[in-house]
Parts: sequence; structure tokens; C-alpha cells
Amino acid sequence: MNGHILIVDDEALYRQLLTSRLGRAGYRLSEAADGEAALECAQHGGIDLALVDIKMPGIDGIEVLKRLKVLDPLIEVVILTGHGNVDTAISAMKLGAFDYLSKPYKLTELDIVVERALEKRAMAQRCAALSAEIAHLRGPEEAAVIGASAAWQRTLALVRKAAPLDLPVLITGESGAGKEVVASALHRWSGRAAESYVPLNCGLLDDDLVESELFGHKRGAFSGATSDKDGLFQVASAGTLFLDEIGELPAACQAKLLRVLDSGEFRQLGSTALRHTHARLIAATHRDLDALVAEGKFRHDLLYRLNVVHIHVPALRERREDIPLLVDYLMRRAASHVTRLPRVSPAALSRLVDYPWPGNVRELRNVIERLLVFNDGETIDEATVCSILSIPPEKASTPAAQRAFSAITPLEDFERDYIVWVLDKLDGNVSAAAAALGVSRSTVYRFLRAAQLAG
Repeated sequence: MNGHILIVDDEALYRQLLTSRLGRAGYRLSEAADGEAALECAQHGGIDLALVDIKMPGIDGIEVLKRLKVLDPLIEVVILTGHGNVDTAISAMKLGAFDYLSKPYKLTELDIVVERALEKRAMAQRCAALSAEIAHLRGPEEAAVIGASAAWQRTLALVRKAAPLDLPVLITGESGAGKEVVASALHRWSGRAAESYVPLNCGLLDDDLVESELFGHKRGAFSGATSDKDGLFQVASAGTLFLDEIGELPAACQAKLLRVLDSGEFRQLGSTALRHTHARLIAATHRDLDALVAEGKFRHDLLYRLNVVHIHVPALRERREDIPLLVDYLMRRAASHVTRLPRVSPAALSRLVDYPWPGNVRELRNVIERLLVFNDGETIDEATVCSILSIPPEKASTPAAQRAFSAITPLEDFERDYIVWVLDKLDGNVSAAAAALGVSRSTVYRFLRAAQLAG
């Protein structure tokens, strides 16, 4: 069973022993000499199992275990300990460790524990996939939260914690990343699930209409107001009001929105009577609200009141492990538009996983729909995906691993140039490049410095 194992031990001899033994078994391996390095490696995701020494300088094994479980609740951790620390190791198991090994341990015992831990990890991942399938059967709203990556699971864990708190929530993230999905999940998993969920995109209305939509108006309040109208705060009084693109809210509305958040009171346009609302407010934006505050375009006190709970939605390129699940879901969702659902070839799926997705999940949905329209056979092949994604033919037909080399290049120079190329493809995002390459950010920075010196 393949798996990515992180070996964490401050003694180089033990790391070398484990690397030699597990490397022969075909596992992918990463090493860390201390807790800080281990956590930095784990932040990029992709770790299935961590073998963690309990006594290390700085952050000890127990603290590493706790933080690893925060980064990825599904990651398995085996504690490595001396005979005198068995009680501590047992305590670690209560904190979520899979098992412990007392030094010196038999390598055959190590093999068995590693295999069982990875089996458990694989089972958890299969359960996540089955959950996605069940979500699909329940409907698009449930299925929209699918994803087994560490980044997405951390987001959903925060959503589950925030949902029942009945506090304002600010959701940030790139356009198309899934902010609306998170807002809907916050409502569905809250105590208000049976009440109204009312969304409004503040960027789609003229400034003079936003106030009327939010607070309502009395007949004659302005030209065209031929009858009384309840605002969305009234409509969603017992439920949830979701204001998307809150950064586009006009200044006049910002002051009134702040009053609602502080007191629950508002006035309809053309009325002097106070109304009350109990609506829970969820706001979202792809813009930098701190920058808008600095420019005087957004109220600092309003940002303070909105940002009681902050949830950042990761970009799709930061959760590439979820792309196969999303492709499967989006294909099934669009199945009603085609007579027969084609399969996606491994090479085509690889292209979809490797693509940087500047438009995130929204762009992926659009691409899947186009693939179903333009594909003629029973299989969506690599060429069709490359055509839809506008990947040049020469890049589509000759993957990097299969290209002929014209000259012998030192390995370090090749690695440096490749990392620079990956950074260029990911718009200079060092974290995304490190995650895609399976290395630490410090490694990327080291090669960048080398590239600058070479240039």
C-alpha cells in the first residue's frame, strides 16, 4: 500500500534507519529533525502517516500530535518513545495517536503498525468519497461541500463549529472558490435551518436599489415606489441573510448595516417607525477589506462587527486532491444534459488536476459542462481537455517527463529551473508551488535565491 510518511525524530540515526526500511517498501518519505520542520511539511498536505518521536528539543511529540490533528484530522500518527515514556505514549493515544512503538522496536513490528495505520487512513478517505456520493444522492446543496483534502476539511471543521453559534460570519476567498457553498452550509447546519435563507449579491444592484432591497420602503418613498415593500432583513428575520460581495456595499448602507448589527433596528425608506430583525448575517467578499478600510471605502467599525468569525475558503489549486471528487460530482450533476455519461481518462484527469484554475470551482464546473457538450465518444481524452483548457498542442502532446533532453544539465540547475517554471504557472504563489511540488516553502525560497544569483 503506497502512502506518504513523515518521519519526525531529532536523531539522524533513527531517521536513517526508518528511511532505509520504509523506502525499500515503496513508501514516499519526508523527514523532519524537529517539530517545527514537521509542521511546516504537514501544512502543505499530502501526509498520510507521521512517525513522531516523543522527546525532541523545542516542540515535543505530544504538541506535534495535537497540531497535526488540527492541520488534518484524518492524518495518522504513531508515537516513537523510550521505555520510560510508555505512560506518556498511552496519553498520546487518547489525543488521537494511532499507536506507539517503544525504542528499540523490531522492524517487523514497525512494518505491521505502518501498514495498519495506512489502512485506516485509506479507509477514512474511502469514507469521505462515499460521503460525497451520498451527498450527491441527497441533492446539489449537500453535495456542494464535498472534498477530502486537508485544506477543505479544515474549512468545513470551522464551518461546523461556527454554524450553531448564531454570530456574524465573514467569508473570504477568491471568486468562484465556494464562498456561497460555505454560507449555505452555515445556514443548513445551524439552528435556523428550517427558516429562510436569503442571499443578496451587493455588487449586482445599483447603489440606490441596495438600501431598498435590504431595509424595504413605504409607498411613495421614491419615484416608482407604488406600494409598500418588506426588505430582506424583514424577510430573513428568523433565518439567515447572506450578503455576497459586501465590499461593494455603498457607504450610506454601511452605516445603516452597522446599526442593524449593533441593535437589530432599522427603518424602511420613507418611514420613521423602527423595525426589528433577528436575522443572522453572513457576509462574503473576494476583496481585501483591510485595504478598502485604508482607502476610506469601507468602515472600520463595520468590518470589526462583521468579522466576529472569519472563514477563509481555499482556492481550488490549494486543494487539488479534491478535483477528482469534484469532477465526478459535476459530471453526475450535469448528467441530465447528456444521453450517456462518458468516463474521464487518467491522462485527462491528470490535466484537470494540474491546471491552475484561476476561476476555481466555478471555472471547473464550466469546463466540465463544455467537455460534456463537445465530447463525442465514450471517453473524455487528454486532447479534448487540452483543447477546452487552451493548452498549446506541443505541451499537450509532450509531457515534461517524456521530452527528450538536448543536453546534460546539472540536477540542481534542472530543479531550480523547474521550480521557477512552476511558480510562473501558479502566478508566483509560493505556498501553492510548494504544495504542488511536495516540498516545503523554504525549499522553494532556496531555489528562488539560487535562480536570482544565477540570473
